[in-house]
Amino acid sequence: MIYLGGLVALLIWAIASTVAHAPDDASLAMIWPMLATLPLSLAAPPMLSEHPAVLFAPILLGALVNAYVIGWCHRVLTSER
Repeated sequence: MIYLGGLVALLIWAIASTVAHAPDDASLAMIWPMLATLPLSLAAPPMLSEHPAVLFAPILLGALVNAYVIGWCHRVLTSER
């Protein structure tokens, strides 16, 4: 849950930073949520569509998969055998 909370905060910051920039000024803020949800976040084909779902769907999918993997690793490493 800490990972997902941090990612939500990062995504809110990235969206706010991107919206606050002038259209002529390039913002690379959306790179950080993609890096935080690798490797599945790279599934979005670049410039395939201008619809926001093309950017956000792989980030959300990557976040859920990474959260599951982190939880699984935590359970395995903290279980007593």
